[in-house]
Amino acid sequence: MADLAPDEASENYKGLLIQYCQERGLQQPKYTETQHGSADAPRWQVTVSYGDHIYETPEPVPGSKKFAHQIASQQILAEINSRRESFLAGDTAGTISVPAPEENGAPASVQIEVPMPLVSSALTIANERLTTSQPSRYRTLTDAEFSEKLSKLTLQIVRSLLERAETDKVTFR
Repeated sequence: MADLAPDEASENYKGLLIQYCQERGLQQPKYTETQHGSADAPRWQVTVSYGDHIYETPEPVPGSKKFAHQIASQQILAEINSRRESFLAGDTAGTISVPAPEENGAPASVQIEVPMPLVSSALTIANERLTTSQPSRYRTLTDAEFSEKLSKLTLQIVRSLLERAETDKVTFR
């Protein structure tokens, strides 16, 4: 996996991973590496933390630290792309429990089962609304504040959809 094809050698995977994180309001990737082998033939075990994710290369990468960072970033982006493709192919098994709206200032104790595609669509809409209203380069919110607003808006959208579905007698499977 450490060998890049000649046309991939010029691709800046580290930059693409940074862009991915910025677009999603995630913490910037931080790279730590452990050297294996001799100083004249080093191999690097790279650990990357970004957002609330931690990734470690499955095996040490031969070459420079810079090259090892590129390989780790390439592996992360391939994993992200694979998950995205699985989701788009319909691998959306499962539901998410959504708390019912608060009543009189106190959270209701009823949970609502919501299909994953519905939650995913609501999350996409909420993210689009928030990023359009405040582009990331001008964002004054911290990652935690943005995440909190995103989750609240997503829940509002899901609840609105469920209320409308109930009114129109639509069921989800």
